[in-house]
Amino acid sequence: MKKTIISVLVCCLTLSVMAQQDIRFTVSDGIKDTAAKQRMEQSISQLLTEVNAACAQERPLALGTIDMAPGGKKSLGYLWQNLRFFCEDSEISERCLTSAEGYVIRNIFIQVNPMVEDYTDERNRELTIRLTRQGQIASVVIANSDHAYERIVQSGKSVTDFERRQTILAFVENFRSHYDEKDLNALRQVFSEDALIITGTVVMKKDFSGDRPQLRPEMTYKVQSKAEYLRNLDQCFKRNKYIKVTFSDIEVVRHPSNPDFYGVTLHQHWKSSTYEDDGYLVLIWEFREDDDPIIHVRSWQPDHIGNRALTREEIINIMDFEIPQKSSF
Repeated sequence: MKKTIISVLVCCLTLSVMAQQDIRFTVSDGIKDTAAKQRMEQSISQLLTEVNAACAQERPLALGTIDMAPGGKKSLGYLWQNLRFFCEDSEISERCLTSAEGYVIRNIFIQVNPMVEDYTDERNRELTIRLTRQGQIASVVIANSDHAYERIVQSGKSVTDFERRQTILAFVENFRSHYDEKDLNALRQVFSEDALIITGTVVMKKDFSGDRPQLRPEMTYKVQSKAEYLRNLDQCFKRNKYIKVTFSDIEVVRHPSNPDFYGVTLHQHWKSSTYEDDGYLVLIWEFREDDDPIIHVRSWQPDHIGNRALTREEIINIMDFEIPQKSSF
């Protein structure tokens, strides 16, 4: 008990010190637009300084004066209600990456200060900050723990494919954060109206092939509409104090006959205050002209059937679905 109290006091002291320091963020390289560079350095410095102050003072974020898009402020506010964090470094310098939408700053290390007592997951995380081409902050998310970002992006076979892979990784990070933030409206927008939601479940079934009936694990699938899935997810959000979703082993595949469709396969770890599981998530994205990409299929399977791990052939992928041919007109 004494050790716990000391740990809490040390944490509180650390947060108090952080709150008194302004954080200075600089871009090391990767951008030639001087005005955009200065704008992002100033806004990210102000944002991280406010994050530390709000975390130390245990209050909501005050984002009114931060140079940040309204949607980004709203999303970060949702995340802050469930998961707070702070930066230990007062001087941060990172390279600016270029994306299809603008710019990306990665590898901003943070410490999570959860809002629930039974949070037992990793405290050391990273932020990804996305910015417009003018240097305004567009969104802030807690990054995936997966380190395959460069490998996936560099697999692009053309400029368009390269940019789309960057866009997919950005959307995947935002998609994951929608669950952490319990943002049902954001999830409603990212799924197409006719989206197919497939959920695999392992059940025990009787096997009569031998001399004596035996129970054997078998995968069964449940199909939901978008409306049904969101309705069930809403109930899940309400009964859980927190939800933490992490993605790893991300693989991006462009469909061979329709380059506007991409299949994203990843390993998902879901942990909430009432439930925990591991499985394979598949998202089938369509890129649309003059509009955001949209998800047509979301499938999830547990990564084991009984004691046996799923083989690569058993994991659902984009080739398991009928993808429309790309029109030549």
